[in-house]
Amino acid sequence: MATTFPTSSYNTVDFNSLGSVIADSALGSVTGRFGAIQVLQDCTISSVAGVSIENVSKLQTTFSAGTVLYGLFTEITLTDGLVSLHKV
Repeated sequence: MATTFPTSSYNTVDFNSLGSVIADSALGSVTGRFGAIQVLQDCTISSVAGVSIENVSKLQTTFSAGTVLYGLFTEITLTDGLVSLHKV
């Protein structure tokens, strides 16, 4: 039996209304409230902070293009690569 939710917002994650930040290593440390980190080009995260994310420092590693990390991220710094940070 499928679970039914009262509105469609329970079934989707909406990042369209607040926009995104395209970030690379030249941008330096980026701060804000981001619900997802979408990797556009292979990247290495050198620093990351988040809210209610246990062991967030383990995300300081290399990710392949196409990877999407979900959570409430508040700061990210890249060593290389390109990401889209989706605001929430």
